[in-house]
Amino acid sequence: MANDATLIRFEVCIYKNDDVPYDEFIEWATKTYPPQAIPIMKKHGMVKWTQTVTPPHFRQPFRQTLKNDMGRPEWTVPDYDLVHAYYLRNMDDMKAVTMEPKWNELEETAQKMAKMSIGQVVIGHETVHFEDNKS
Repeated sequence: MANDATLIRFEVCIYKNDDVPYDEFIEWATKTYPPQAIPIMKKHGMVKWTQTVTPPHFRQPFRQTLKNDMGRPEWTVPDYDLVHAYYLRNMDDMKAVTMEPKWNELEETAQKMAKMSIGQVVIGHETVHFEDNKS
């Protein structure tokens, strides 16, 4: 695997559709979607893909923790339901994935589950300072 410091980390922060129950959305996103998406990602050179599930019951308590216990009253905890993190050698790999016809089929299904009209993207390089208690 390439040095993590040289990889691009491309995050997509997603909200579920209002009419989709949270548990159904997470089941689809973490169990149904991955086996269909992973072969396309691998075909086009993605190095790594992770998901961060952000349960609603974590958000409000942590907002209070930030405000009351950590001295960060202006900080926010977004209401994303899921964050995808894609690790890429270059953005051409991501472009290739999105041009794949099978990917477009997955996106059609995703539109039924997620609010594709909104979301946020974070892009940059990840630097690991320690992992598994090792520097």
